[in-house]
Amino acid sequence: MHRTALVIGVLLIFTGLLLLNQGSQFLVPIAENTGLTSHYARATVILPPTLFSVPSSNYTFTMVNLNPSVQVTGSLQVSNERQVAFYVMNEGNFSLWRQGRPSAVLIAQPVVISYNFTFTPSTAGHYFFIFDNQDNGPRTVIFNLNTIENVTVLSQFVQYADLEVLLIGIVLTFLSLKGGKKERPKTQKIVQETTGWKCKFCGALNTDPNGQFCTSCERSRA
Repeated sequence: MHRTALVIGVLLIFTGLLLLNQGSQFLVPIAENTGLTSHYARATVILPPTLFSVPSSNYTFTMVNLNPSVQVTGSLQVSNERQVAFYVMNEGNFSLWRQGRPSAVLIAQPVVISYNFTFTPSTAGHYFFIFDNQDNGPRTVIFNLNTIENVTVLSQFVQYADLEVLLIGIVLTFLSLKGGKKERPKTQKIVQETTGWKCKFCGALNTDPNGQFCTSCERSRA
């Protein structure tokens, strides 16, 4: 019994150390299947509402570094109900677009006054948000940008599972080692009671309690 508890305790210690090294995210798949997670959307402001001045027959852009699989949302508003063209593209296609060469765009709106958009980058990198004004007279654009990321939160039980498993393993190992030490039985002294009498002359032990003469020196007991 103690040996089994010791083995289990050592395995729990090893598992706890492994979880400490790997981190609690190692348990996310298990937590997902057992309902020990919660989810929420975390919004991060990348660019607060900002004014961009777009010269006539020209363009203005802003560049943002984005991560893949993170939803990007934003909006733009052209003042005085004027209009501009709005494009979103990655760095390579932006370079082609500036050269007047064919390019791929994530969002293309040739004419906008007010516009809300959402997209998800496929790769990490720099993305360009372009305001193109091909009319006479400058334009003023109010633009903002945010990211929305789905976050998985582990329950506290799972978050601290590494320490919990490690502690249980240490306690179980300690108890099994302590319980495995058997107390040595105390040596019992066997006292043999001997009946008889001792000769006062020669010191011999006579076993017959009723004997009157020593069996060794044959002297009288009296």
